[in-house]
Amino acid sequence: CGLSLHAQTHDMSLMEAGMSSWWLRSDGQREMRAQNLLSMLSKSPQVQNVISGTCGGISLVAIGHPFDTIKVKLQTQALAGRAPLYSGALDCMRKTMKMEGFNGLYKGISSPLVGQMFNNACLFMTLDEVKSAMIARNGGKPLSTPQVSLAGCLTGAVVSLVESPTELFKSKMQLQAVNYSSTFDCVRHITSAVGLRGWYQGFSGTALRTSLGSGVFFGTYDVMLKRLDADGERKLSTLFVSGAAAGFGFTLVVCPLDTIKSALMADNLLPRDRQYRGLVDCAKQMYVRHGWKAFMQGLSPSLVRATPGCGLLVVTVEVVKRVMAGL
Repeated sequence: CGLSLHAQTHDMSLMEAGMSSWWLRSDGQREMRAQNLLSMLSKSPQVQNVISGTCGGISLVAIGHPFDTIKVKLQTQALAGRAPLYSGALDCMRKTMKMEGFNGLYKGISSPLVGQMFNNACLFMTLDEVKSAMIARNGGKPLSTPQVSLAGCLTGAVVSLVESPTELFKSKMQLQAVNYSSTFDCVRHITSAVGLRGWYQGFSGTALRTSLGSGVFFGTYDVMLKRLDADGERKLSTLFVSGAAAGFGFTLVVCPLDTIKSALMADNLLPRDRQYRGLVDCAKQMYVRHGWKAFMQGLSPSLVRATPGCGLLVVTVEVVKRVMAGL
């Protein structure tokens, strides 16, 4: 009996040791599979573009939203023949902070924060796919600057489908023609009033601005990189300067379209009560009332926002891609 009990105990110990060894091997295999999956995903161009673009969007909104608030207020202050409330960007900032506090500069930030995450993820992923398709049609040769600009225009047209609703919600929150308690409340109000089509108020202005602007942005960025980074080192300082120059060019070119877009989005929510019948009618009315200067409202805060903001955007995208490639 003693020998039998000893044998059983020995067998059970061996079984437990075997199960423990199997469990450890199983844990190790699961960890190895997880690491392999993470490595595979981190090196996927599509995943890199989505994650890096998302991070870039966050950095752009964090640094640029106060200037965007000032820009929108300047662009829409003379609507419907009202007397201008602000004499310039500094006056607008001073009055906004006096009336609404520092938080007034960040009013409506949740919509562009989420929107820019999606917008930039979509932007860089779509751009990469469009450029790859164009390179394939080009026989594998690198794209020229005009071709890069064309790829940017096509990308912008796609991104505007995502961007337009977030731009609308942001504008409505910044202007507060209706006292919305939150961005969600703004979305709910617009949807209940006019349905999902209300999300695309001012879409024509957004589509034209984003399509043309993306072509200018990526074309300028390509020119600057070819001049400043001929050796292909891709230093972060070079990327920042190139991105800043691209943001400056983008803002300068699209400011008139951006002003029209802001006016269309600030118009009445109900189509029957709107002041403007469309993009062209809006441009005509603005010119008749205020002349050419009406189309350059908000240029200075836009330049202050876009120049360092776009430099930071491309640097963030590059850094995140490098980190992911090293995983």
